[in-house]
Amino acid sequence: MGYFKVGAEELHPALTGSGAELEVYCRSRTGLLADDGERWGVLILPGGGYERIAPAESEPVALAFAAAGVQAFVLSYSLLPQGWPQQFLEVAAALAWIRAHAEEFGIRPDRVAVCGFSAGGHLAACLSCLWDHPILKEKLELTSEQVRPNAAVLGYPVINELRYISPLGGEEELRLDRRVREDHPPAFLWVTGEDATVPVENTLDYALALRKAGVPVELHLFARGPHAMGLADRESARDEAHYNAHAATWHGLCVDWLKGV
Repeated sequence: MGYFKVGAEELHPALTGSGAELEVYCRSRTGLLADDGERWGVLILPGGGYERIAPAESEPVALAFAAAGVQAFVLSYSLLPQGWPQQFLEVAAALAWIRAHAEEFGIRPDRVAVCGFSAGGHLAACLSCLWDHPILKEKLELTSEQVRPNAAVLGYPVINELRYISPLGGEEELRLDRRVREDHPPAFLWVTGEDATVPVENTLDYALALRKAGVPVELHLFARGPHAMGLADRESARDEAHYNAHAATWHGLCVDWLKGV
């Protein structure tokens, strides 16, 4: 498996000076049956409240996807006090970079997903709802076709918490469940009922909005487990409370779902 890092300027010249960095975890093309150019790629956006990049939602998640045959990319995006639209521009540029290099990694260009957790889920939902926002053309000269995810995977995402920074940098509606349209990519959502940091209603409101818009959605609500479980297995759990073998089944379910989209 190959591993390397891509700096902000390489992702896009407009990001020069940004602290963004993309880590690439990809299987090498060695002529095996799976090396048919049909793989999925997933852009992983860890949580951390826009104040840090959570380790549990970074490399362990990337390695799990790679083990399942999905090429994985982890974006360390800009943190506060750097405000919007910087993070939005970084994730759009990263997704466009992956799509531009799809052939190199054996990915189909129409199989590039975004996967976010908590605040990273907020960022992933922003791109899934606002991939055609004019600022992406204005600042990055990227088209909607270059930046639109083909699928969205959201783990305990922030959706309707108005304390979070605006994805548009203005006074427009902040609740992302009210920004869902019929052209939102198919979505896989998971959350636990015991999450005391980002209430489960964030995920449920988003799932309902997706359903009302006619967007294919799969939702898994696990009864037990705190916020920020990552994979919910021992490879990503920072303590026993964040380990839950039942909730950990979300990843296998997600891979099966993704390969069927």
